[in-house]
Amino acid sequence: MKKTNEMSKLAGVSKRTLQYYDDEGLLMTERTKDNHRLYDRQAMERIWEILVYKEMGFELKEIREILGASKFEKNYYFRKLIRELREEINDLRGQLQFVSLIVEQGIPEMPDESSGITYTRRIAELRKERGVKKAEELVLEFQEDISNLKEQ
Repeated sequence: MKKTNEMSKLAGVSKRTLQYYDDEGLLMTERTKDNHRLYDRQAMERIWEILVYKEMGFELKEIREILGASKFEKNYYFRKLIRELREEINDLRGQLQFVSLIVEQGIPEMPDESSGITYTRRIAELRKERGVKKAEELVLEFQEDISNLKEQ
């Protein structure tokens, strides 16, 4: 059994964070007769799990759901997160490619008023020209993730 101060040092989080997790029902702690929290092995494992999920990028609301989920449901959350991260990476790649285009070639000419092309449409065309992944490719990756999940 560890007191809040000891657990805080072991976990590398503030005492207030541990109290918050307890108050929010993310973990259960025992109490001394003086109402001080005590963390047993099970609580320590739960804190570890919470911190791993936080590092993965989950919000506490999602972590609460994951903690009560079956293995299959947890895998669904993980696959969903992988898909979201891939989309975010794809967006960042597109942004990186666009910035690289500007660095290499300077600010492109703005579209002529008579062309009927809006500024935002021309920017979208420039981004596309740099090889940003298409939505169909993202859908295929997601379908692969679902297939892999079903096989587990």
